[in-house]
Amino acid sequence: MKSVRTENLIIIRLDEGEEVISSLKAVAKDERINSAVIVSFVGALKHSELIVRKGVEKEIAPHVEAVGNGNLTILNGEPFVHLHVALGNDGGTWVGHLLKGVVDIFCEVAMLPMPFEARRSYDSSLAEKGVTVPFRLELG
Repeated sequence: MKSVRTENLIIIRLDEGEEVISSLKAVAKDERINSAVIVSFVGALKHSELIVRKGVEKEIAPHVEAVGNGNLTILNGEPFVHLHVALGNDGGTWVGHLLKGVVDIFCEVAMLPMPFEARRSYDSSLAEKGVTVPFRLELG
């Protein structure tokens, strides 16, 4: 993994075999970013785990091309990556919340740090509805 910070953006290259979510959390800690918008995510994955709809997770093992966007916020004092992706290959297309993704070849990410700290908190009403990741963005 390599990252470069410009005045407004952090550009990240994830290399083959690296895990996407943990790598983005590491960059956030290294760069002391509390919150950011993931403006662009492009590349290829060789193993992915997605939430494809409420309460349903899917593992995708073959090579897929990937695009996505999302955000980085704080949950219980730690970076939380909320990244939605569209994945595809000649076997199909899948869209959802990325739980885990292992890079195949490389991925490129552009993050725009936010000038404030966005936080998430556990929401029991979401959990009761079967939402797999029941953490609501706090606003105000």
